[in-house]
Formats: sequence, C-alpha cells, structure tokens
Amino acid sequence: MSGNSPASERQGSSDRMRGVGRGSKFLVLDRTIWDNAWAVRTTNRMNLLTALLVLLAGTGSDHRLTKWSAKACEFYAGMGKPRAKLAIEELINAGVISRTASSTALFPQYQFPEPRNEDEPIFLPMQLVTGFGDETPMLRRVRECGDPLLLRMLIDLYGHIQTDLTHGVPLSVLREFDNTSDSCQKVVEVGVHAAWALSLGNTLQATGKWRTRHMSRGNEQQFWPRVHMLQTIGAIWFEPWVFGSDSDDAEPLFPVLAAARDDGGGPPLAFLAGSTARLLVADRPYLLSRYTDKIFVVLPVHHSPPALRGICRLRVEADTPGRRTAFGARLSAISRWHAAYERLYADLVVGRTDRPVRAIAVR
Repeated sequence: MSGNSPASERQGSSDRMRGVGRGSKFLVLDRTIWDNAWAVRTTNRMNLLTALLVLLAGTGSDHRLTKWSAKACEFYAGMGKPRAKLAIEELINAGVISRTASSTALFPQYQFPEPRNEDEPIFLPMQLVTGFGDETPMLRRVRECGDPLLLRMLIDLYGHIQTDLTHGVPLSVLREFDNTSDSCQKVVEVGVHAAWALSLGNTLQATGKWRTRHMSRGNEQQFWPRVHMLQTIGAIWFEPWVFGSDSDDAEPLFPVLAAARDDGGGPPLAFLAGSTARLLVADRPYLLSRYTDKIFVVLPVHHSPPALRGICRLRVEADTPGRRTAFGARLSAISRWHAAYERLYADLVVGRTDRPVRAIAVR
C-alpha cells in the first residue's frame, strides 16, 4: 500500500496519490487485459476479477502503476487477505500484472502492461470500487452475489456506453420498450402540431455479440436474471427517452422525466409536453381521456411517429472529459426543449397554432 491508507483514499483527500501522479477520477481498463483475466486458470474467478479491478483503482494518472494490494481488496471489496493474496499471485503468474523492481513483501507494488488493444478501453468510475461516502461499493455488491458473469455483464455494459445526449447503453445493445401495437398513437392534429400518446412498457430486449457471450455455454436461463439483479442492486436503471422514431439509430430528443436542469429546476418535460397536449385539445378533452397512463408529446405535424424507449444507464458513471461534455450537451438539450414547449404553450393560450414546436437555442 502507498502512504495513504484506503480509508484516506475513501475520504477523498485532495493530496492523495495513487501510483505515479495525481489519481484520476476514473479507471482505464484495457479490453485485452480484461479478456485475458477471463482465460486465467484460477481457484476463484470472482476473487481474481475483483482483485484486478481493485488494483486498477489504485493506479495513478498513468493507469499502470499501483501500490494497492490485499489490504485494499479487504477494505473495499470485503475479500479476506489470504484470498486476495492468492488472487493477486494468480494474476502475476498469468502475466496479467507484474511486480515492479521496487516491490517488497511489506510494500508491494504492481504494474499493468502497456495497452495492447487498439479498441477504445473501458472507462470505469473510481466509485465503482470505493463507493460514495458510507455506501457499499458497487463492486462489493456484485461480489456478494457470487456470480462472476454478473460482474462481466456490468463491465461489458460500461464498455458499451456512448457519450451522446443519453450517455447510456445504445438501443441496439439493451433497451426497455413497449412491444404492443398501441405504444405510439396519434391523438390529434391541430394547425401545424400533432399530439402523440406514448407508452414505455416493461419489455427488455438485448442484441449483439455481448448477449451471445452471456448466453453461451448453457447460460441462456441466467441472462435476464442477471440483468434484473443489476437493477436490484442499483447498478443499472432505465431512463425513459423520447426518440425521433422507433429505429435503432433514431435521434434522442429528450428524457421525459428531466427537469429544466438536472438539479431539479423547473417541471419535468413530460409535464410540459402533457400540458401543451391538453391545451391543444382543450375543446375535446375526451381525446386524451382515452389514453390513460400515457406520456403525451407534441411535435410538428410532418414529424415521423416518435417512440418512447428506456435507455439503460449506469448508476455510477465515469467522470471522463467525454462524459462531462455529454452531460453539458444533455443539459443544453433539455433547456432547449423546455423553452420550446413553454413557447408553444404561450402560443396556444392565445390561439396561435401556426408556429411548430422547435428545440430553440437558449441564449
């Protein structure tokens, strides 16, 4: 271990050092290293993978050198030192990590190899290992489930995150949706506006190579229970978004439950959109009463039928520059849609129906 204990690391000391240089707020996991760890002969796969991630959390800005060892595995993951030491030795013997020349029994020091995979690495949050405040770290929760493939599923999902407006897992990988025929219904057309009634449902769908990996070798019956377990322990959740259409490559428009700002300012977009829809059919309220438990949105009449989809989000997110940029874009988009629906509402109040709703820029 380095001069700072895991406890001081957890408290977020501003001068802490992990490995060489100031520690990052996120971990960089090379995909080749992750794949190699699954090929290592081991007495306990979960312990081996847990130790790998804990040691990675101890690296500095180079994401290679770490002084975290068995003590950190015990502190953060609840893994007894004898088991942690064995897992670390297995990683060393397999060449996944190595001891540095300055490593001693009292002060161990390990090094991860240079990245060998040309693909983008998997970015993981530091808090996956350390947790937030006094909460149980997510890595420890997964380890307590005792299923190594549950951990693989979680890391695989982190590897799929795309930093667009949703900052979630692509629809083509995992989604929540309504598979019924009435998931999207046009309620009414008034002027240049069309009101739509959307439903999310609770059907989950997964596609792609990652699904095949988790459903191979007799694991077919465990795939969806693992997804639900990740939901149960709070590792993932599904955020409802309105998309421009029902295709996999449709543009995300806005998250229906978002406020004007993610800190809670203003009413949710679903409320604003629903208010404009009710005003649009003010003289025919029975039109909306036919669609109970639906989300209403108003779009230009020429717009293709929208769709409501649940985006798989990771509760603990890596604080990377790309993620911060995506979060800023998300807030900007939400603000634009708020302004658009507020302008539409003001138009409808005075009977104006000739100006289509647009996500206008907020100055």
